[in-house]
Amino acid sequence: MKIAVVGAGIIGLALSRALLLRYEHLEIDLYDQFSVPSKGTSLRNSGVLHAGLYYKPDSLKAKLCKLGTERLLEYINDKRLPILHCGKILVPFSEPDLQNLFSIKSKADLNGCETEVISHDIANKIQKGIVGQDHYLWSPLTKVFSPYHILNSLSLDLRASSVNFRLEKVSSICSSTTTLVASSLGAITYDYIFNVAGPGALRLYKQDVPDSNRLMLLPILGQYANLLGGPDITTNIYPVPDPKLPFLGVHVTPQTGESFPILGPNAVPVFREYLDQYVKEDLIDLLPRLGIEAAMFMSNSSNFRKHAMSEFTVSPPGKFHSNTLRFFDKSIHSSIKVVMAPHIYGIRPQLVNIDTLTFFDDFICEPYGRTLHVVNAVSPAFTSSMALAEYLIDMAI
Repeated sequence: MKIAVVGAGIIGLALSRALLLRYEHLEIDLYDQFSVPSKGTSLRNSGVLHAGLYYKPDSLKAKLCKLGTERLLEYINDKRLPILHCGKILVPFSEPDLQNLFSIKSKADLNGCETEVISHDIANKIQKGIVGQDHYLWSPLTKVFSPYHILNSLSLDLRASSVNFRLEKVSSICSSTTTLVASSLGAITYDYIFNVAGPGALRLYKQDVPDSNRLMLLPILGQYANLLGGPDITTNIYPVPDPKLPFLGVHVTPQTGESFPILGPNAVPVFREYLDQYVKEDLIDLLPRLGIEAAMFMSNSSNFRKHAMSEFTVSPPGKFHSNTLRFFDKSIHSSIKVVMAPHIYGIRPQLVNIDTLTFFDDFICEPYGRTLHVVNAVSPAFTSSMALAEYLIDMAI
């Protein structure tokens, strides 16, 4: 059987590995127009191994995140890759935050996630100097990994196997003939095609599938900073997120190795001067996107106006500093030093239904003929990747 996997990010790599583990005598062509492993969205994230607290019960995110954590952790341990068993604390700053905290606790219980509402005494033992609140939500099984090490390890595994790496841009997919067109190779026919091309997956999906024009990407740039001074960071520290939005707010994340903790991400609408070659060609034109953003702002669909007013900014240094200070007791504020990290950034290709002006909040896996399009593999896609790979194979073959 001859299989094409389009996209060499974490989903494409995990999928290729899962195919080889399940089936013998497969011929797999793994496509990426720039590099293997990809230097796109899979590499550009905080490296948090999510426990699955936030996701709607019975959603794909909820089903695959917890299992994906187990699968990815097995791989990390087997390969002896860096991992921090550091947990995560959610900190409420208002009465609505506190209500959302207990709502997240209930959702986490339904998803089978281990969490605990803790007091300040316990929170301060986990993270010295944390701001005083009556309640926090503690997730002991949240961890931090190195995206680079995992992507590189998977790539090395596949290079030692029968996978054919093709540094080619796939310009189109035709499900009716199970054919794709690659830049210098022309048209090639396969027994099955998986489209897991990250931000580029939507372009290929819309070319292939009728009635798919209701979908549009709103690319969001996630900016980061480093915490150079202040207390030793021993856990992830998050604000309680707004359940109506797909963003988790600026948080503090310890790093594997000797790296400084990172702060972020901030959420900034993407303009083309911010984008590198790995993302630019696969994002939508600026004017249509701005039109959708304006419509969502005016209608306040998906609580977008609140997020735009509180999160979107092109001058983040002061915001990063103030957001960091609120996590800690005032007695240590003077020791906290925040420095922007322009070399660290993330791209979130947020999918929007332009008919209803609402965010899609789950993975979208669309089989069409003998092609499977994955067009919304956003967070926690990295955490879920190995479980998602098994799910895609079950759906397809």
